[in-house]
Amino acid sequence: MSPLHGGWLILVSLVAAMVLAVARVEGGPDWLAWLRPDWAVAVLFFWGVAAPSRVGPMSAWVVGLFFDVLVAGPLGLTGICLAFATYIAKRFEERLSLYTVWQQVAVVFGIAAVIQLIKRTALFLLDIEWSTWAVLGPTLTTALVYPLVALLLSFAAQRVHVEGLTGQLGRAP
Repeated sequence: MSPLHGGWLILVSLVAAMVLAVARVEGGPDWLAWLRPDWAVAVLFFWGVAAPSRVGPMSAWVVGLFFDVLVAGPLGLTGICLAFATYIAKRFEERLSLYTVWQQVAVVFGIAAVIQLIKRTALFLLDIEWSTWAVLGPTLTTALVYPLVALLLSFAAQRVHVEGLTGQLGRAP
């Protein structure tokens, strides 16, 4: 099999996460932005556990740089945060692959909370307003959408036969 077999699915899922990250609800209230999930964290965490040989901290950092350019954020901030999420997923892949979906949701919640605290603190140091809701909202919604992300990506990975799938996450939702 080709080493790139199934790699397009990983790339498409990351592009979809980028599109969802910048999608806006027209005519919606301003506070709705506080509830936007961090799609990249959910997608990269899934691939970090399901296919650790295909997605790692370095590739997550590069994806984060693209995110920073896309949303005009501080260059490297999202990259560091996504690399952290992917590192945790890869480091504990064997253990995380045995967790139930709800245990994985708890781990994603913890990772998303740390990432939001890092981002908000860095933005606060750059004189951008601090908001508790801007930390809690994305953290909660990222954890809540993770089961759907894991289900969809697991199903797609099985259909496409992505190389490098390991653990329970890589085989079944």
